[in-house]
Amino acid sequence: EVDFPEMLFVSESTANNSSNYNTSKTGSNRVDVSAKKFLIHQMWSGEMEEDSIIPFVPFLRAQAAKSLAYYSDSAILNGDTTNSSSNINSADTDPADTKHYLAFDGLRHAALVDNTGNDLDVDSVVSIDTFRALRALMRDNTYKVDWGHPVNRNDLVFIADPDLADRIDLLDDVVNAKLMAGNSADLLNGQTANILGHPVIRTMVQSKTVADGDIDEDTASNNVYGQLTAVNVNGGVIGWRRRVKLETERLPATDQSRIVYSLRMGFGRFTPTGAAS
Repeated sequence: EVDFPEMLFVSESTANNSSNYNTSKTGSNRVDVSAKKFLIHQMWSGEMEEDSIIPFVPFLRAQAAKSLAYYSDSAILNGDTTNSSSNINSADTDPADTKHYLAFDGLRHAALVDNTGNDLDVDSVVSIDTFRALRALMRDNTYKVDWGHPVNRNDLVFIADPDLADRIDLLDDVVNAKLMAGNSADLLNGQTANILGHPVIRTMVQSKTVADGDIDEDTASNNVYGQLTAVNVNGGVIGWRRRVKLETERLPATDQSRIVYSLRMGFGRFTPTGAAS
């Protein structure tokens, strides 16, 4: 929806058979969003439920809720449909065919693969200039949209892995700004609220990486570099064909129970390169 019509300079119509003015087109940049199925299937015995020191089924449901939140976020941030060791989430091994991130291409894929001009290597440590440099990469001259400097500051979000977020907390600019504002509570609990007026979100969904921004899944010790993702929330859309559906079943013949969570979700990205969303 970012492609707006061109405003034309025209002359006055003075004749009774004057020619029509030229028309201007509003392009839609339509994106197809394909729904992908995600599922959690668990089974347990009657003894497991009876002998548990805690209420077992409520425990399973609480953990499943955490799982649904984590993996839904991860699919959107880390998605890459490349089913080989070239996947940005599994650069050292061919991922299992059921990995959640294989469903669609996500936000990191846009900069690491689709348009590497949006990928920024930081030679030393993160600084305020790192955030400014990331914002500068988000200008689209074709459609005249400055994604990095939105009118609504909350539209631009920085996503950091937890270790990098801790380093951001210790930036002199951040510490001094909080002291000047008298925001001692934020300073004490280590929460980075905003950088350059935009929210900074720390999440386990953002992993440390190897030098090129990819992740070694089998050899986690290789992932030593922090990663910061700048996202304009208007640059993507999440589509639902099935919200989270929960079904339970009792299996008397084996004295077991099962619970299944399923959903069908899709994600579409705006891409200035025209790459598949």
